[in-house]
Amino acid sequence: MYALKNKSLLSMAIAMAVSTSVYANDKTIEEITVVAKPTSYANNVIEPAMLEQQSSVASILSVIDNLPGISINEGDAFGGDDWSTTITMRGFSIDGNQQQLGMTVDGIPNGGSNYGGGAKANRYLDSENLATVEVGQGTSDIKSASLEALGGTFNFVSKDPSLEKGTTFAYTSGSHDASRYYIKHETGTVFDNTQAYVSYSQTDTSRWIGSGSNGGKDNQHAELKFVSNFNDLTLTGRLSYDDVSETNYNSVSIEQFEQTPNWDQLTWNWTGGGPHFDQMFAEGWGTLRENTLGYLKFEYAISPTSLLTISPYYHKNSGRGDWIPPYLTTPVDENGEPTTQGGTNAGSYGFADSEGNPLAPNSGCTASLSWPWESGPDLNPACYDDTATPVMSYRHTHYKKDRLGVTANYQATFGDHDIEAGFWYEQSEREESRDWHKVIDARIFHHFENTPYWTQYKNTFDTDTFKWYIQDSINLGDLTLNIGAKQYLVELQKYDHFANESSDKVDSDSDVLFSGGALYQLNNDTELFASYSENFAAIKDGVLERDSSTLTEIEPETAKNIDFGVRYQADKLTLSATAYSVKFDNRITFIAPGSDSGGIDYTIGTNGSYINVGGIDSKGLELSASYMLTPSWSVYSSYTNSSSEYSSDDPNAYDSQGVLLQDKEGNTAAPSFKKGDSLIDTSEDLLVVSTDYFSDGFRVGLSAKYTGERLGAWQDEGTRARSKVDGYTVLDFNAGYSTDVDAGPFKAIDLSFVVYNITDKSYLAGGTGNGTTYFIGAPRTAAVTFTADF
Repeated sequence: MYALKNKSLLSMAIAMAVSTSVYANDKTIEEITVVAKPTSYANNVIEPAMLEQQSSVASILSVIDNLPGISINEGDAFGGDDWSTTITMRGFSIDGNQQQLGMTVDGIPNGGSNYGGGAKANRYLDSENLATVEVGQGTSDIKSASLEALGGTFNFVSKDPSLEKGTTFAYTSGSHDASRYYIKHETGTVFDNTQAYVSYSQTDTSRWIGSGSNGGKDNQHAELKFVSNFNDLTLTGRLSYDDVSETNYNSVSIEQFEQTPNWDQLTWNWTGGGPHFDQMFAEGWGTLRENTLGYLKFEYAISPTSLLTISPYYHKNSGRGDWIPPYLTTPVDENGEPTTQGGTNAGSYGFADSEGNPLAPNSGCTASLSWPWESGPDLNPACYDDTATPVMSYRHTHYKKDRLGVTANYQATFGDHDIEAGFWYEQSEREESRDWHKVIDARIFHHFENTPYWTQYKNTFDTDTFKWYIQDSINLGDLTLNIGAKQYLVELQKYDHFANESSDKVDSDSDVLFSGGALYQLNNDTELFASYSENFAAIKDGVLERDSSTLTEIEPETAKNIDFGVRYQADKLTLSATAYSVKFDNRITFIAPGSDSGGIDYTIGTNGSYINVGGIDSKGLELSASYMLTPSWSVYSSYTNSSSEYSSDDPNAYDSQGVLLQDKEGNTAAPSFKKGDSLIDTSEDLLVVSTDYFSDGFRVGLSAKYTGERLGAWQDEGTRARSKVDGYTVLDFNAGYSTDVDAGPFKAIDLSFVVYNITDKSYLAGGTGNGTTYFIGAPRTAAVTFTADF
């Protein structure tokens, strides 16, 4: 790529990214010390050792867990379940209900990080092909292409092809039946101007909870990338394909965890006689996804001081989510007549006679099963004759998404001004439908009929996105000032296939969003920075799913971020400190419809609504330090202290006057949070300490992370008693040896060993956002990888 003048901040950032990639391949610790980009806002890139701390079988999301302010939690140590994955940073979250952080791959938008039709970076990139991760805490890079970047962005950068021809083969074996095969071929330089590689991996794991028929992960992944240089033009192309089937982990309450700390309430033995029990059979809780993402990047050096980059891309996503409700439904249309498409559920039943006719429980029977929640007599086998046959459904929620878009960026230096301007345009079509299949014989297993007996809904959502931005960085000697503006123009529309009608188009446009900052070079080692930015998250198309949402009254979410910080870099020591303040407004929350059951309402469909409910105010301090004790031995540490408070009451629990809501029977809702309460499921303290040693091909590392106490929902309105999740410390170990060899076809070999949670700490990890249930942290988990280069 044609570099800009050396005074350009962007050029220095690119040089750092390239250097990081070289380091990661060569494992020569004294070559470079990785620091944050010289920008006026808080940002980090991963330390090279962070790549070594993770096994290749693990998700690439885990490599950023030790950076300040960030907490990554996945259902197991290998990232084997998207459903249980949670990411938090500065009080903002990515989980099953919230998508408040932006994510890109090589600057290409990921299409959203939500479970229903989204795809996080681990769906696009294998760990061996990851060069680095660029993290913008709070204030995102102005050109970042995301509709979710309220609280910052993650950009996962793929490695460029090697100049040398070669083939790499790796095999991983680990705990919980983990196995992984990986092969990659580098073409070296071909046609005098092109380098390319192609890779493939197959990953299999089992759920760590339970045994036998307990599900797991089956993942096939392939990537292709090439870079071609034509004088002033560099052409980069990349294609990734991912096909995965995952069995989910379930969240549990604090009480359930205390009783059975190694069980998430899902079972691995089919009883055949009780649908109420068998709805918890692990293999019936599944995620199936297929993602293909391709892009071309044209980088044209217009002059020695200007560069134009254009990147068209295409993404195709498909898959489904599986659940096994403990009953069959009775769908009817608006006239009360039986139907197979649309309509509503007129009633459910868990037992039938020999002819398949619904049965009601025996008269006078009031017995109820208490686990996994109260069944009532309708689902209790004791309330039926022995001739009654259990019946169940297998529910599929189908997801499809097609995205076609382009990003364009122009950079130029004019005297003391570094100008950056560009746009992002995308057309997205997402289809979601839900159908119910009859389990053929619930006494035997959950095998289901291929033809659904009810398709509950089928909707298509069209989203058009256009973003423009411009920024000027003014170089005034030791002082650099920047000012920027951006705006999002977003239009959504829903098409209901059964009603054969389209909704009105919903505009989710932002105001013109301003950002500004200052960077002062105090001396050769120290720089001071300050920044202000206005961030934005468009209304998600999921809001249109809920028929009761009053769209004209919903405003897009916004956040205002302020950073003050200092960076210090000497020969051996690198320090960074940032104080931040965030004001998050117009937070969109889902209001579920009332239910008289403590269990899962599998028929919720498109009921419920979304509303704006105020926001969150956050402030905190982020520190990081890296010190080279010797040319081969380094120590890294990061600490975060944060405070986040709600600026409104929980609308699921309180009315506009702050009084607890009541249902039709006069029962009050469970209290949750009120204005001024600390944010649910967010730790105020995060501390990381790690040390890594490299010498003559040998490497060893030890990393510890402390996550402080987290608060849940209020349990009692009178006493204001609040549930608490204990803090915990997880200790990880890694070791490895690599060497060049000259034995037959071998060029080099590498052996790596990683142990997660070596003390086998039992703890609750990420939450579900409601302050009542959490996912269980993974136990001690080990993996060993052998890699050979040919």
